[in-house]
Amino acid sequence: MSALLYDPDCGFCTRAAQVLARWPVTCEVAPMTPDRLTAAGVDAQRADREIPFVDDAGQVSYGAAAIAAALRTADRSTSLGRLVWAAGAALGAPPLAWVAPPVYRLVAEHRHELPGGTPACALPPRAG
Repeated sequence: MSALLYDPDCGFCTRAAQVLARWPVTCEVAPMTPDRLTAAGVDAQRADREIPFVDDAGQVSYGAAAIAAALRTADRSTSLGRLVWAAGAALGAPPLAWVAPPVYRLVAEHRHELPGGTPACALPPRAG
């Protein structure tokens, strides 16, 4: 089963995941754990900075592409599901696919300042 793995130590991420879990997506929306990341082949260092999505084939995407992929798992048998799927399709295609990664980075870099955010939400310092 596909899964979107969020940072459970971040209040902003947890709230966003709770909202997504109420939408008609068919992927699992689950907290990241070291065991889960290893089992899914997710780069743990990259997952510290960008949310990972693991599809049914085991392919991993990160950040804005991960959000788009998770939205595209929506059950299209309802009007809300079709809307969520369409949002994922739009987010994953040009021109939104060109704009989404820098917007995602901006949100991620400031998630500790957003509603629900706490100092624990701050991204780790960049290596190097």
